[in-house]
Amino acid sequence: MAFRSALITGASSGIGAAIAHTLAAEGSSVVLAARREDKLAEVAESIAKAHGADKVRVQVLDVSDPERTEATVRELDGELAFDLVIANAGVSKSTPGPKLSWKAVETVVSVNVCGAVATLTGALPGMVERGAGHLVGVSSVAKYRGLPSSAAYCASKAFLSTFLESLRVDLHHAGIRVTDIRPGFVETEMTAGIPNKPFEVTAADAAQRVVRAIHRGRGVFIFPVPMTVFGPIMGAMPSALLEPMMRQTKK
Repeated sequence: MAFRSALITGASSGIGAAIAHTLAAEGSSVVLAARREDKLAEVAESIAKAHGADKVRVQVLDVSDPERTEATVRELDGELAFDLVIANAGVSKSTPGPKLSWKAVETVVSVNVCGAVATLTGALPGMVERGAGHLVGVSSVAKYRGLPSSAAYCASKAFLSTFLESLRVDLHHAGIRVTDIRPGFVETEMTAGIPNKPFEVTAADAAQRVVRAIHRGRGVFIFPVPMTVFGPIMGAMPSALLEPMMRQTKK
């Protein structure tokens, strides 16, 4: 069954845009939120041509400003009463230890942590009042360990997954579902410069899997299938074993 009204952040490209297309094809009305107005307009035009102009709306939003993000989402929810909100906006930036700076870390944390939380908390009051809704955060299999040159990114995704887990417990009796999406490599602008991307899937493929998992009410969804094994195993490996292996990858 289609969601009546959905908000997707980071919807100007990649997984976010593909999820918006998938939801609109099912009959949902989607609000596309992102920084890049020109890219948002392109995605909105594509959805309007395929599914009707009444199925799409654009909201220019920089989630790295958490106060504005929360206020904007709350205002939109007051008007549209979202039954699905997907905190998908995210950035990845190399943060090698020897060259680490607060500015590089701040860039990642402001979007992946503060932006995601502000998006979800902006939608929460209305959903609690209505006693219904579905909150989704797009984390990553990178949340399982601190990978080389990825301290900020891995930590940000670990934060989001833990945050969603607590929400899932707290909101169980409030009629609100919470889903943690943990993708492996997806073919997007963010991953374009990465040389080795095992088990990579397209954004369209990822969107189909994500929307299916949301409909099924999955609490945690890891994909593609090999990552459902690799991610948790990596998370369970003793540091004394894993860290020497990761140091070898840096040589």
